[in-house]
Order: sequence, then structure tokens, then C-alpha cells
Amino acid sequence: MDKDAERANQNLKEFIRYSSSPWRIVWTNFVAGIFRGLGAVIGASLVIALIIWVLALFADLPLIGEYATQIKQAVTGYVKETNYNDEFEHLSEIMERIEKDLADDNR
Repeated sequence: MDKDAERANQNLKEFIRYSSSPWRIVWTNFVAGIFRGLGAVIGASLVIALIIWVLALFADLPLIGEYATQIKQAVTGYVKETNYNDEFEHLSEIMERIEKDLADDNR
């Protein structure tokens, strides 16, 4: 058996092992969903910070500065209104419970 066929055979075995366990699929998708959500929040935070920084650069220019300052204030106000600290704390509690459950299952 050549290397490609052997690798394909091993990949097929791994796929069958993965797809034969519904809990493994659920767990993998759950963890992937958490990290997608976390990535979206971090990405949005970076984009908002970049927008505020760019608007701050234009704040001193005549004509554009007034609009840039208004937009900066609107974005800053929106960020303050949508504080995600509660969601992060809730996510942290869930992760701690999962770690505890996994540690209990491994005993």
C-alpha cells in the first residue's frame, strides 16, 4: 500500500471514529461556536477601536473635524451602552463548570 492510500485509510478511520460519537460532534461544535463568538467580539472591538482612532485623527481638521467628532461620540456612546462584561462573566462560569465536569468524569 502506498503512502497516499495509507493516509486516506487513516483519515477514513478517524472520520468514522469521529462521526460515530454524537457527543464528540456536539462537543466539537460547541467549542467551535464559543471560539467563533469570542473571535467575533474581539474582532468587533478591534474594528471599533480602529474607527475611533481614525476619527480622532480627523477631529482637528476644519469641516471634517465636526463630523468626525460627532461620529466618534456616537460610536463611543454605543460602546458604553453595550457593555459585554456580564456576558463574559457568564461565559467564564460556564467554562469553569465544563472544566469541573470534565475533571469529575476523568476520575
